[in-house]
Amino acid sequence: MLDLRRLEILHRFSARGTITATAADLGYSPSAVSQQLAALEREAGIALIERTARRASLTDAGRELAEHAARILDAVESAESRMRARVGAIGGRVTVSCIPALAPALAPHLAELQRGHPELTVVAHETGSTTAAAAVLDRRYDLAVIDDWSAHPPAEGTGLSVHRLRREDIVLALPSGHPLAEQPGPANAARLRQIVGDRTWLCAPAGQLSRAAGDQRLTSVGAVPPRRWEFEGLHVLAALVAAGAGVAFLPAGIAREQAGVTGLRPVPRMQRTILALTRTTTREDPAIAACLQAAKQALGSGH
Repeated sequence: MLDLRRLEILHRFSARGTITATAADLGYSPSAVSQQLAALEREAGIALIERTARRASLTDAGRELAEHAARILDAVESAESRMRARVGAIGGRVTVSCIPALAPALAPHLAELQRGHPELTVVAHETGSTTAAAAVLDRRYDLAVIDDWSAHPPAEGTGLSVHRLRREDIVLALPSGHPLAEQPGPANAARLRQIVGDRTWLCAPAGQLSRAAGDQRLTSVGAVPPRRWEFEGLHVLAALVAAGAGVAFLPAGIAREQAGVTGLRPVPRMQRTILALTRTTTREDPAIAACLQAAKQALGSGH
């Protein structure tokens, strides 16, 4: 019979693409991963990995077995979740990831949950919104808390449960001393072009969801900033706005919290959605459900 743990390694290798990345995810050495995959090949009686001096990749048989492994692991995880639900105890290990801007609000709730349940171990990581779904599906994370700046946030997909925590307005953030910050009214197209046209535009690097949403709005109104500064982290952008370095699109809550920043509401309205992602196979797991409830308490519509 094929070893379940080795099937999990094969599945992770299929998702990650390299021995090194697979080893890092699982906490093994690369040589240990290679040894386990070789043992799985002996169990299966066929070559699963094509090895060269520079890389390793799945053979056709390896890809087929990885697909079987995904279904097997889903079934096992679902069965484990149901058995844990029967017991009802909150314990075990739950891996939670969160985008940096939301971590200060979420962390105290997770810490309180862990204190109340000594058998529970919460392992927390930073994540990016663009990669979180894939990381949940390949079991690097059990729960991911992200934001989505698109007009239509993702719905549940194959194997993924999407929990909407709240919607939040996006504002055009200006230094409080900016002449237009004192003028009432929203930031319509003409006003946005005027503000952006003579200020440094502060934004996330390309590939971030907030960057894509901001670029789309600027393009739609014909606003062309004279220069861009790119920084990771919405709180970093807020601090730069307060320092007079430029202007940016920011969540309204972050703009309010930062002294020296005034937020103007864009027209049409811009919003982001705070989401929690889990696997459908763990929906009955009491520990993951408790962590999800902590996220709802920390980041739900009442906040």
